[in-house]
Amino acid sequence: MKNRIVSLLLFGFVIVIASCSNDDATDPIIENAKDVTDCGITIEPLTLLSICVDGTDFALPEETIKFASTFYSKNDNASNTVFSWNIASGSMEILSVENSTEGLIAKSIATIRFNSDYSGNGLIRVDAENETGHASSGHSVELESNQ
Repeated sequence: MKNRIVSLLLFGFVIVIASCSNDDATDPIIENAKDVTDCGITIEPLTLLSICVDGTDFALPEETIKFASTFYSKNDNASNTVFSWNIASGSMEILSVENSTEGLIAKSIATIRFNSDYSGNGLIRVDAENETGHASSGHSVELESNQ
């Protein structure tokens, strides 16, 4: 009888532990469908330097969107790359920049806020530099029509 009670208590304990999970309490992460977190560049044996910047071509005022840039410079360590993001035109601001490396490629993701008075004609510029090379690229963003 004692063994049966102990077994039932253990079984109940296992059921309670197995049913508890932190996954159930996780709030969903809502991301903007316009976010871009990768920018593909082609590197062939003769490529000495390559950069790209990618993201949406249209935005609305008060929107926050991620843009991505990648950079490659032959014969250099990708972790030595320094990215500089700037707003060349348009009412936008850079909220944050996250840099990382993937093998020979340096990667940077900028979170950009389009201000309430954004009216288009936006130009985002990215400069990338390391010990063996420097490159820059721009990306235009126009006002999205909300019709």
